[in-house]
Amino acid sequence: MRIFLVGIGNPGPIYTFTRHNIGQLFIDFVAVTFGVKFQPGKGEYVFAKRGDLFLFKSLTYMNLSGTAVKEIVDDFGVDVSQELFVCHDDLDMEPFSVKVKYDGGSGGHRGIESCIFHLESVDFYRIKFGIGKPQTVDPKDYVLSQLSDDELNKFKDSFKIALEGILKMLNEGRDKGITFINTYGRKINNG
Repeated sequence: MRIFLVGIGNPGPIYTFTRHNIGQLFIDFVAVTFGVKFQPGKGEYVFAKRGDLFLFKSLTYMNLSGTAVKEIVDDFGVDVSQELFVCHDDLDMEPFSVKVKYDGGSGGHRGIESCIFHLESVDFYRIKFGIGKPQTVDPKDYVLSQLSDDELNKFKDSFKIALEGILKMLNEGRDKGITFINTYGRKINNG
């Protein structure tokens, strides 16, 4: 079994540590954990690899993510419905939680909307990291706001759970890994 993890977000240093880029921060976390380095791909992405685990970061803006994801799928012969996991932020989930979802709509997420459009399918996995909904700030501004060091540390807990689940998928099967993430990924806030 191969797993293709694709972190979507916005390019450039001003966006690196924003909420909208949490999927790419997760990919960076996995790369650092395994000591692998990114190299340029044929299209608008960079990638790294460890065994059957492939890591990607799109180089497009979030609302154009689908173009990079489609290039990855074509360049690597990815079975979209079985092997693709798009990693992204989610306003409707508790902050610092993580879960895996398969198929369905975009939930208003422009990056996922673009992926669905370019892949011509909703049948792919998403690894969603909760960023919570702001009470007073416009969501458009909120997703582009910088994460504090404290928030980045809290996200590391959800990154560890997501990575452990991915390793379970590779070693024990996809269902076991997904169950692990969906069980422990929502317990981060409340112990």
